[in-house]
Amino acid sequence: MDSILIAGLAVATFLSYKLLSKSSDNALLPLPPGPPRDPVIGSARYFPTERIGENLYKWQKQYGNLVCATLPTSAMILVYSNDIAQELLSKRPNTTSNRSIGYYITDMMGWKWSPAFAQPNPHYANQRKMLRRGIGPQRIATHNLVIERQTNALLLKLSTFQGYVPPVIMNAMGHLVIEVTYGTEIEHHLGNQLSTLNQEAMEIILKAFYKLHLVDVFHFLRFIPSWMPGAGFKRIAQRSQWLSNYLRYETFAKNAGKLGPSLATDLLDEFGTDDSDVMDALAVLYIAGSDTTTAAIVAFLHALYLFPTVATKVYDEIKAVTLDGQRLLTVPDRQHLPYTEAVWKESIRWNPFILMGVPHVNIQDEYIQGYRIPKGSMILQHTGFMLTDPTIWRDPDVFRPERFLTDENASELPNPLGIIFGYGMRICPGMYLADRAGFHIAASVASVYRILPREGKCRAKCRQPRIYRFSIQIAHKFRLPLYSPR
Repeated sequence: MDSILIAGLAVATFLSYKLLSKSSDNALLPLPPGPPRDPVIGSARYFPTERIGENLYKWQKQYGNLVCATLPTSAMILVYSNDIAQELLSKRPNTTSNRSIGYYITDMMGWKWSPAFAQPNPHYANQRKMLRRGIGPQRIATHNLVIERQTNALLLKLSTFQGYVPPVIMNAMGHLVIEVTYGTEIEHHLGNQLSTLNQEAMEIILKAFYKLHLVDVFHFLRFIPSWMPGAGFKRIAQRSQWLSNYLRYETFAKNAGKLGPSLATDLLDEFGTDDSDVMDALAVLYIAGSDTTTAAIVAFLHALYLFPTVATKVYDEIKAVTLDGQRLLTVPDRQHLPYTEAVWKESIRWNPFILMGVPHVNIQDEYIQGYRIPKGSMILQHTGFMLTDPTIWRDPDVFRPERFLTDENASELPNPLGIIFGYGMRICPGMYLADRAGFHIAASVASVYRILPREGKCRAKCRQPRIYRFSIQIAHKFRLPLYSPR
């Protein structure tokens, strides 16, 4: 008996030694390569202050797929590889899913409540569960009629419209998301107002998101009077605070009696009227639901504008499904449109509307590919590079939808939307609604309208899409061409 006990202790001691040795060895691993690090301020002076997503492409060429830039308060890890992002963020969600959003956005601008910025906790988990119940893969088909009705309304509006098209599409997406969230009556009475306020709120957030704000470090600056020179950040924060409160609370509280069949009534029936998580889940869906989807639709239509041969193939495929145009598309028709599906994916890949993901934060040291990622690092995914990574995409600068259909590795290619909408515990819960509604609107517009150059313009002048300044925004600053009915 003593010999068995001694042998067991010896094995336990050996295993403990190996574990401690491995842990000690890992702690000695270097940080990923990156720009020079100055005393105190780290790599701050090498970090771009504008067009961040575009300018950070060069770091991948200099340092590789995993880059470390140190800041005064933490390390910033840039991930340029989808495989590394999957390993680090999707396979280790319990330790790499925290957030580090600055005091200015969360407290002064009023977005602390948003699930997109919240730390993983019971409230966050509950809100994600609610959204999965309402717009997850098992329930998304219940919203087909709303998607079709709002799409048909957009097609009718475009028939008499001339001018800059993206705001019209965004307004239509806003109405769609509001009807899904709150029902027909609120959409009918408040749709235009809420869509306008949503757009304003998103513009303010996006302009603030990747900027360095002194008040994030020196909180006492929040006491500066808003009328003082240099205190414009306070006036912006006050407007944002009002928008956040109105869109989150007042829309829900003041219109509770007008709710029709919708995600709101489903969640209230299941979780109760006193559950603040219901209010927050609904608010984040309709506040953020239209912006990225509109950008995806615009990218698709822009591709058809640039490549008339592709547009003709899309139209011919849709015409065959709709009995030579005798009826409008329905959402289930998508399964019979493989080429249009490939164009949808390729337009998002070739001209991504999100270059940088929202940063994750790790709650313990992580080790990957021979490098150490210190606890508390901000982990940023460069989705723009991932979608043009030449090790994944052959001829990445060429617009070629066939890569998703006939290439020998077509079945192995990642879905661009999967990269755009995040990783692990932070995957956007609205992804399924954005994909379903976005594809249907884009294909429906293509089935009814030709996309032509504006009068006096030619395609060649607009051939290269502009790089956008912020991480998430409508992708093109130039005017889309006029839509002429077929």
